Amino acid sequence: MIHDRSDRRDRARRSLFVLALALLTLGFACALAGREDGARVPPQTWNAARGPVVPHDRFPADCSLCHEGTSWNRIKRDFQFDHAKETGVALAGAHARAECLRCHNDRGSVATFAAQGCSGCHEDVHRARLGANCTDCHDEHDWNPRGQIAQHNRTRFPLVGAHAAVACERCHAGAAAANFDATSTRCEDCHQEDLARATSPDHAMQGWTSACDRCHIPTDWVGAAFNHPAFPLTGAHAGLACSACHAGNDYGNAPNTCVGCHQSEYDATTDPPHAAAGFPTACQTCHSTSAWRPASFDHSSFRLTGAHATIDCSACHAGGVYQGLPTACAACHQDDYDGTTDPNHSAAGFPTSCQTCHGTNTWEGATFAHTQFPITSGAHQGLACAQCHLNRSNYGTFSCTDCHEHRQSATDPDHDRVSNYVYQSQACYSCHPNGHADD
Repeated sequence: MIHDRSDRRDRARRSLFVLALALLTLGFACALAGREDGARVPPQTWNAARGPVVPHDRFPADCSLCHEGTSWNRIKRDFQFDHAKETGVALAGAHARAECLRCHNDRGSVATFAAQGCSGCHEDVHRARLGANCTDCHDEHDWNPRGQIAQHNRTRFPLVGAHAAVACERCHAGAAAANFDATSTRCEDCHQEDLARATSPDHAMQGWTSACDRCHIPTDWVGAAFNHPAFPLTGAHAGLACSACHAGNDYGNAPNTCVGCHQSEYDATTDPPHAAAGFPTACQTCHSTSAWRPASFDHSSFRLTGAHATIDCSACHAGGVYQGLPTACAACHQDDYDGTTDPNHSAAGFPTSCQTCHGTNTWEGATFAHTQFPITSGAHQGLACAQCHLNRSNYGTFSCTDCHEHRQSATDPDHDRVSNYVYQSQACYSCHPNGHADD
């Protein structure tokens, strides 16, 4: 049953106190727009948790749209209203679930408040500090903000690493009350406790109390990576504790030379004995930072190849002498030279420039360059030296006739037309330098 509108106004006048309380309740409800007070109720009803029903004499013209029967407390259960069709405004998200009276009541025209945007109904709890466009963080689904990390990355302090996972209140003390006033971006203002715990090395003692990002990254506080430009930390140096070089927390006067830390290793080295041999203390000449051993000495004055590259230093540097040693082969291999009998180097007067025939891989298998006469192919290939060089004391002489067994009586008739012919090996070579009979 539809009651007379004047009767309703009379009742409203008799309940001024109740109406005033209702208006205050409505203001509180709008300030908490989007938040649920108790169980959710159908849109055509009113959530009793908000207090008395807000006055709504001007909405709607036909009370039977929501009410039924003879009591104001009976609300239609089969309420149907196409908001988009009837008003031209589609309701989405939390707006579609809200009680109609939260927007349509005696406070004023809905259009008046809608023209003000979100702030027309929702109190700006951020006190205009975060701008007027609520949709930057909120949507119509619920009041919970979204995309805060992306929004924060547009500020002077992008949230990366561990910063992106901490609660807002850790940096913004008033965040619980929606107060996100500008806070300090200096590391030390939030990390004083971490600074106090940093004793290895002791940050406070060294005066390292600011600009933490020079060594630390937002991903994790531990595992700092100090830029060590004065002495690049490579190899084994990179894994050492700072105190291994900076004893007593002295970070201003640590040595930057190898021997400054490795004098004991230098003094204790006996193979070869560095100190006794007068080796310089420029350890990097032979050693790397990866490991103290093995060393790699630049033996440029005498290239170590073949078998020379694998023997101990003392094999050549007897008695720990590393300066002024000869580089000639015979200086080390005189015994090998004297003991060689096939051919007999010493008796034949071979020079001691061993590299002419020998390589550094092995002493055996010498390769003499026999450029005067071809012995690597044809009938002369593979012959022993003594087959042609009958005088082993003089390899400058050779015999052709003893090897080929020519009788002079048989050879002379074949050369009767050869000028200056003589039956003698040197003459054979002069006419047959390649060893061929038809030369």
